[in-house]
Amino acid sequence: MKHKLLYILIMAILNTLAIMPKFLRRNFFYILSRVAYFCAKRTNNIIKNNLNFVFKNKLKNDEIKAIQKYTYFNMVQWVQTIIENMTITSEEVKRDVIIENVDIIYKLLNENKRIIFISAHYGNIEVLSSYLNRFVLPVTQVARKSNFRILEDYITKSREKSGSTIVYKEGALRHLLKALKQNKAISLIIDQNITPKDSIEVNFLGKKVYQSTAATILARKLDAYIVPLAIFNLDSYKYKIKIYDTIKPIKTDDEKSDFFKLTQLQADAISNIIMEDPKQWFWAHKRFKGHNKEIYK
Repeated sequence: MKHKLLYILIMAILNTLAIMPKFLRRNFFYILSRVAYFCAKRTNNIIKNNLNFVFKNKLKNDEIKAIQKYTYFNMVQWVQTIIENMTITSEEVKRDVIIENVDIIYKLLNENKRIIFISAHYGNIEVLSSYLNRFVLPVTQVARKSNFRILEDYITKSREKSGSTIVYKEGALRHLLKALKQNKAISLIIDQNITPKDSIEVNFLGKKVYQSTAATILARKLDAYIVPLAIFNLDSYKYKIKIYDTIKPIKTDDEKSDFFKLTQLQADAISNIIMEDPKQWFWAHKRFKGHNKEIYK
């Protein structure tokens, strides 16, 4: 009974936000991001520690505060976009987004190459997915199950509204293999900390980290091409998607060397994207705890 009442309450809130005039909804989420900044001291410390670690304590306090505030703004944008995706039209998406180097994708498609997109929690990733599915090609993407199970169907429905196919992280490799074998593009977000068991050690933002090998395994197995991409938030809720140089599959007799090279190339690509505009990355992850737990104490 309690779960049902909670579901009704949350859906009432979401439906109310959905029918609000856009400027009111966006002002609400902007204010929410500022409230989060002032209340979430623990997360603020994680962001600050990550920034100090990567930039070697060279950022000024005002710069750190600006990035902390932007991190929360970006996070609420994801929620806002999940709500707006339920009713937004393709014309509205196209009006708000520009894309650079899309010919890289079309070239791979014309050559019948299998495609693995890699990206990070960077910019408005919900808009990135929506645009790709509507105007470039449908994508099978991996998602983590929500901590709030009653919202899971809503989030999945929103993401699939644009044509995406969602598979969940648990057991995802089997679904991704199947999609690639059917010549469907897949998408992975690979910027979070991961256990040593499912990873290898690489350099990321100049630091030793454990990096997911999922894209590497799939690229070697099915001769797939890895395409880094990112979305940048511009002013007034406009966005720019950038497609980056393709990472070709590497498959020699030296599997260990291939794994390291391919995975390091992915880490380099994501690192370079983050450094283009550091504030757009989600610095609240404990990305470096695999080798540097002390910075989060």
